Amino acid sequence: MNATTNFTVKSLRANKVRTLVTIAGVALAAALLTAVLTTYVSLNDYLYRSEAHLAGTWMACVEADGSSALDEKIVDAQADPQVAGTAIMRDVGFAKLTADQQNTQGTYLAIRSIEGDVGDICGITPSEGRLPENDHEIMLFSTWNDYGGVNLGDTVTFDVGQRVARLAPGEEGSMSAGTMTASWGVQGEAHESEITDGTPLNSSMGVLEADIDGGIFNEEIANTEERTYTVVGFYDRPGYALSTDAGMVGVTAGGAVPDAFTDVFFTLNDVANTQQVEEAAEALFPDEYVVLHTAMLRYMGVSSDSSIWTTFYGLVMVLAAVIVVACVSLIFNAFNISVAERIKQFGLLSSVGASRRQLRRAVVLEGAIVAVIGIPCGLLIGLAGCAATFAALGPAISQLAGSGEVAFRVAVNGWVLAAASVLTFVTVLVSVWIPAKRASRTNIIDSLRAASGSRVSKRGAARAAKCTGASSLWKTRGAAGRVLGVGGMLARINRKRGTGKGRAASVSLALAIVLLMTAGSLNVFLGTLTDVVTGGGEMAGEVGVMAQLDVETPQDAGTVDGNAQAGDGDATGADAAATPDAAATQPAAPTTPEAVATANSELFARQAEVFAGAFHDLSRVAGAQPVGWKMTSDAYAIVPAAMAGEALVDQESGMGGKMVDGRVGTVGSVAYLDDAAFDDYAKSLGLNPADFRDPEHLRAIALARGYGNNGSVYQLLDILREPGTLEFVEAVTYHGEPAAGIGVGVTSGEGNAEAFAFQPYLEGDDDGVEWFPMDEADVQTASIEVVALADEPAPIVGGPGAGLQLIVPESMVAYQSFGSTPPIFYSYFDSADGDHGALAEELATAGSAYFHDKSPYGLAFYSFNDYIEQRDSNQMIATVVNVFCLLFAVILALIAMANVFNTVTNSLILRRREFAVMKSVGLSNRQFRAMVAEECVAWCIRGLVPGVLLSLLVSFLLWQVISGSMTGLAFTLPWSYVALAAAMTVVAVGASVAYGMHRCRADNVVEALRADAV
Repeated sequence: MNATTNFTVKSLRANKVRTLVTIAGVALAAALLTAVLTTYVSLNDYLYRSEAHLAGTWMACVEADGSSALDEKIVDAQADPQVAGTAIMRDVGFAKLTADQQNTQGTYLAIRSIEGDVGDICGITPSEGRLPENDHEIMLFSTWNDYGGVNLGDTVTFDVGQRVARLAPGEEGSMSAGTMTASWGVQGEAHESEITDGTPLNSSMGVLEADIDGGIFNEEIANTEERTYTVVGFYDRPGYALSTDAGMVGVTAGGAVPDAFTDVFFTLNDVANTQQVEEAAEALFPDEYVVLHTAMLRYMGVSSDSSIWTTFYGLVMVLAAVIVVACVSLIFNAFNISVAERIKQFGLLSSVGASRRQLRRAVVLEGAIVAVIGIPCGLLIGLAGCAATFAALGPAISQLAGSGEVAFRVAVNGWVLAAASVLTFVTVLVSVWIPAKRASRTNIIDSLRAASGSRVSKRGAARAAKCTGASSLWKTRGAAGRVLGVGGMLARINRKRGTGKGRAASVSLALAIVLLMTAGSLNVFLGTLTDVVTGGGEMAGEVGVMAQLDVETPQDAGTVDGNAQAGDGDATGADAAATPDAAATQPAAPTTPEAVATANSELFARQAEVFAGAFHDLSRVAGAQPVGWKMTSDAYAIVPAAMAGEALVDQESGMGGKMVDGRVGTVGSVAYLDDAAFDDYAKSLGLNPADFRDPEHLRAIALARGYGNNGSVYQLLDILREPGTLEFVEAVTYHGEPAAGIGVGVTSGEGNAEAFAFQPYLEGDDDGVEWFPMDEADVQTASIEVVALADEPAPIVGGPGAGLQLIVPESMVAYQSFGSTPPIFYSYFDSADGDHGALAEELATAGSAYFHDKSPYGLAFYSFNDYIEQRDSNQMIATVVNVFCLLFAVILALIAMANVFNTVTNSLILRRREFAVMKSVGLSNRQFRAMVAEECVAWCIRGLVPGVLLSLLVSFLLWQVISGSMTGLAFTLPWSYVALAAAMTVVAVGASVAYGMHRCRADNVVEALRADAV
């Protein structure tokens, strides 16, 4: 060990607190960088393994009709060294299914043969049994076992044939096959072939139903033959290769005809981007249709075109930059103060012949020693933190991703550890470079006079002399001098004579604020993104029942029987079946919009009574704890321009647009809450529920914002800007005939610009429709005042939707129906004993019995839902995000506080000689504390302003990154974190000052004046 090394080691040992704090800072930097990079690698690794488990590792798939030429290409591809593996699937035929089978299996059973490594490449693995080995064996989707009564070893017989397109009656022409191509998470150009009458259809094409899809073709199964298979396995993961738009796949081995439609899946070696994958696929299979497995390529690092992944990359970069800057500040301040403390030592070393290079090397060596100790500790801490976090959150993340069979684990990657180590080491070297240069430039005369530690500039000396002149000393003592006396005045003089003395402390405080507000901004923006992804809002209950009734006039023309409403089961609407005489007395169909609106209100009121009775009946089911009920309906609204938010004005959003008269038309929804739930909601907003019961003045609550997803990014939508009065369309008639419905479209506005327009229609012959202009119709409208805008809906309402949402009490239906479509009933219940699955079945049975036996209306549809899984999923997402944000915030806070403590403490210790001189001339303890307090306040103020400004910049960068995945996100500062940052910095400064002053008081005046810097 040479003299320089010995000097460095002794210096580190002599200042244990500063050394430990510096090592801790380096360790925290390495730990946080390791955690951020390991989280990214672990997530990518999990998604890769999850995608491989579900859909296989194939990179590209060629879709083509079978031929000898295609077989030759396959053989050549298998021999190509760039091809790592292949798997082949061919169409055998399509089996007709019964109506019951179609409910669980799809329209057809698509039977396909397999060749090659379908397990790894296509993700085709049996959940039970084995893969078929010949064309008399078959593997089916697990629903055949769950619902179809088929077991392993059974034989199944199907009529298997070819799907063929047939023109619908009265239609002629052709259509492109590209409009039918399945697009399960893949990309590629549409097929260019044309569909004509009699064209065979393959497994890549959807089912043709002209009445449903609006096309000109239907289809049939032709050339059927009976085939019998032995069931040797079941699968429960319907990945890309096992899913078709025609139905789930039955897997066999062989039996395909030579010209059968064929999928060739393959993986490649040595590809860096999607263009190389496409070029390789086209070279192997020229003139064939190629599909890329974009999800797998993205997780392999070949493609990263998803907006959410762009956001993730951006977050990693911004956070890594913040971490590096924070750690540079921490380490720089530690070494800068260390050099300042030992400036006399460096001067003495220089006087005995130490060169500038040796002095520089001493400081750099000190940094290297700290890095060598701190970096391994940081790597271990980062990995241990990730392991502990993933152990707690891994199952939740796996469940959220839908692959509970694939465990979320810590992926320890060599390049991550190397990158974190190198980046941290470079951070240390950058941090110590300036202090090292300062040490090497030490002047022996100045160092022996201890001038280097308290050098005053000429400008500072002149300012100090001016403010200490005998004639103006007390006249210009400033606010600090007036409040704190001599101590405050001395602090002001010190600040003027050495403007850079507290700069390090102020910078540390500024960075502390930046770090804490970075954590706050990340939490706020990611929290908003989480709300939008999950739909926002709380779940109203564990189990829900949903129903919609027919709108035909009930057999009993009066209101619902009172006993039916109460739900005792004594009398039913069905018991009061209409007689022929009663039917003859049914009122004539309304011909004016006023009469239509009245009839619509009466219908809503009667059906609301039915729904109230249903809720009463369901509430008596054993184990059911009623939460509440609602009914919803669509509404066609006309909103003043001043009220409408950007989402309603933007016609491309599909929710509305500006009309010819300047107002905004939109299709929204109305939620009629049961009165108890509405009253609670209104009170939570500070509103009087009685104000919403006046039939002469209709009032509603509306949501100010909504959530959406346009298929590319999530959307935070600005729906309404302010309260006000809007109109809704109650009824429309055309030449005395009520409109069958209302659509939306465009019309010519000012300057031939397109304007939003409502488009009513009548039902024509042959199930067609006849559209007519709104301005040529008779229209009945009503006004409703939106008295309050809410950011969040009541739990019963559910999450904010993508359009206008009005909330009114159910009792108002007796006076006015705001909706224009038949209402839908939703009821919510919690389970008293926790068995929500059994409760769902009981409610389903009870609800079905009520609507069939006690309701005078027929059921349009009926369903029940177990919301517990959805609620748990949303809670898991929120928990995962909150935990990651909390951990990140804690580590950033530790770095920030360590930086402040190290800087402030050592700044005070460095001035021991100065403080000793002040005490020696009679400065009292009280005046001394006042001086230090004023200096600390000045440090905080000088650090607060730049800290907030830098925080604005970092928060803006985070906002820009997250906005790439979510439009409409407003840029805001997390003011609660601003207050927290200010409070934590004050506490840190107070603790640092207390420790520093304790160290200073430990020295008596004589010893402090005689002491060296160390």
